[in-house]
Amino acid sequence: MQPAVTAKRPKGMTDRPQVEGFTNPLSEVLGSIRIEKAECTRLEATSPWGFRCSGLQGKRVLFVFVVDGSAFLKFEGEPEATPLSGGNLLIMFDDQPFSMADHSRSRIVDSSEVRKLKVNGVVRYGGGGPVTTLMFGKFTMNTLEALPIRSILPQPLYLSLRQDRSRAFESVLDLLAAETVQPGMASSFMISRLYESLLMYAIRAYASSAAAPQSGWLAAISDNRLGRAIQAMYSSIHKNWSVETLAREARMSRAAFAAKFKSVLGESPLAYLTRWRMHKACAMIRSGSASLFEVAKAVGYESEDSLSRAFKRQLGMSPNGYRRIHATRD
Repeated sequence: MQPAVTAKRPKGMTDRPQVEGFTNPLSEVLGSIRIEKAECTRLEATSPWGFRCSGLQGKRVLFVFVVDGSAFLKFEGEPEATPLSGGNLLIMFDDQPFSMADHSRSRIVDSSEVRKLKVNGVVRYGGGGPVTTLMFGKFTMNTLEALPIRSILPQPLYLSLRQDRSRAFESVLDLLAAETVQPGMASSFMISRLYESLLMYAIRAYASSAAAPQSGWLAAISDNRLGRAIQAMYSSIHKNWSVETLAREARMSRAAFAAKFKSVLGESPLAYLTRWRMHKACAMIRSGSASLFEVAKAVGYESEDSLSRAFKRQLGMSPNGYRRIHATRD
């Protein structure tokens, strides 16, 4: 017997997902992500139905998109369930267990039992009643790459997409399903770009919603003054930036800029710049095509030694140690 489930509307749900003209920093963040172990599944569930997921393993991102029909989503430890309907999107970044069902009284089975029914990327499951169609997508990012995304979006994120945008989102998921079921030429590249599209789509929708934050990275790049400074950092990461020169980019006094940056982002401009430099350095090191000196110059350090000192402070290991670890994994 499953416990009774009551419904609530999540605080982050919005029906206003539209935004125009995003800035380059967001493209930089998404473009630096290396997506691995990507999967996409279409579930056609007929009432009664229900399943339980024990949580994502490792640093995984999960999309759940309701194509049509309805469902209840309940996270373990929460007293109430969230009702979902056509056009609703959920993005999860953590390993919190959850269950989904058409009704509180429906039998819940382990998700491993449902996955056994997967044929060519599609699962058909349930008791033969009204249909709910769900699309599930998931992929892995390494810890460092996940940090910028985690800092942008709340966990979990709920969105309610307008009908026209809902169809577009479903189309991207359908393309993902086709690529994961029958990989073709440059399939890994296609899958990465499609998942980047999904993330961009979700971030755009969240940025234009009533739930968009007043502080944090997304608020900063949306701010006319802070956004200019961050744009300058990303466009010319190799430059010898100071608080003064960044303040000039923002067209603010040094003191006002430093105070506003810290208030919105929770860290100083130079601490933020260092973190982004390490993010870019890691991406270059993983690619294996650049020497440490070339990496150092590209991200704003005069020598390998200065890069190594900053790298070790931030990541607890040397650039060469990081290269060896990822050479072994690859």
